[in-house]
Amino acid sequence: METLLRGQPGLEVVGTGGVAPEVFSRIREVLPDVVVVGASGEEQEALLSRLFLEFPGLKVVCLNLDDNRIRIYYHQMKVGRQVEDLVEAIRQPLEWGGPRPATMRIFAIVQGRYGQRIVENIRAFGPQGWTVESWRPPDLPALLDDPEQYLPLHVPPADLILALGERPAVAQLIPDIARRADARAVIAPVDHLAWLPEGLIRQLQERLRRLGVEAVFPRPFCSLTEDGYNLRHQRVAYSNPWISEFARHFGRPVFRIRCEDGVVKAIEVERDAACGCARFVAERLVGVPVSEAVHQAGLYHHHYPCLAGMTIERSLGDTLLHLSGQLMRQAVEVEVAPLLPRAAYLVPKGRSEAR
Repeated sequence: METLLRGQPGLEVVGTGGVAPEVFSRIREVLPDVVVVGASGEEQEALLSRLFLEFPGLKVVCLNLDDNRIRIYYHQMKVGRQVEDLVEAIRQPLEWGGPRPATMRIFAIVQGRYGQRIVENIRAFGPQGWTVESWRPPDLPALLDDPEQYLPLHVPPADLILALGERPAVAQLIPDIARRADARAVIAPVDHLAWLPEGLIRQLQERLRRLGVEAVFPRPFCSLTEDGYNLRHQRVAYSNPWISEFARHFGRPVFRIRCEDGVVKAIEVERDAACGCARFVAERLVGVPVSEAVHQAGLYHHHYPCLAGMTIERSLGDTLLHLSGQLMRQAVEVEVAPLLPRAAYLVPKGRSEAR
């Protein structure tokens, strides 16, 4: 690597070092513009984590000899792409946070009906510039001593990983799949806490952070918006163009409803639930009296059916199934509320209605 770089016009190799603690002192002495890392796997993850911790804003180029890929990292966020030339990777300007992605490559991990329904809905109604590939993992033990042996033989390049597994063991594969796919972001919905426990979420967040991959864990999936997820006091904000682009089309339901003569005449689904429930509800609300629309939306949500968990979440005081239904009803209510009659009530004598 050193031989390749020395003598290149405009490039100066100011130092080299092995994978040892003293290399960080050397970096601090010379303060390079770019650090090139020739390591892979867990060794690469550990180096990246410490580099970003000690040198915020440093540009890091990783030459991965295992798969002949070059990855570029900046401010703990992966912004690179596969390139053929190491010198090009060092020279090229960083581009991140610009216009929203015009295309998106999605790799989905599915196990059963829950994930398959989501994949089919995204394929059917996602933007034309999206491609969606899916993979069904084999039967897995509860604990994976060596996750590598359970990974697919080929992981296609992807911008976004959708982790739709139905067992914690599947979630353990997410970081390795994200690394192989050179992914920019991960969405791992929590529609059943048993599928993705909070302790495992924290582990995944740390491992993905080391890889420079943004990850969100919406609970339920249909709480995801373009800048945050979760409900009530657990609301979490994020900033990632790939996740935001996905959430423009799938996440917390948003409708545009037209009513005439007290009846729902037409509904446009501005943002569908990832599973397709919002579109299902919208198709059945046409012709329903406005006064019944909110209630009927809740019924149709259950009839779809919603596959979120039915056990009470202590931190939320409710089931994810019920909370998901509330989001669906609220999406309808915000559109029809101006047309609903105000509830009648008594105003005590001598008091004004306005307060």
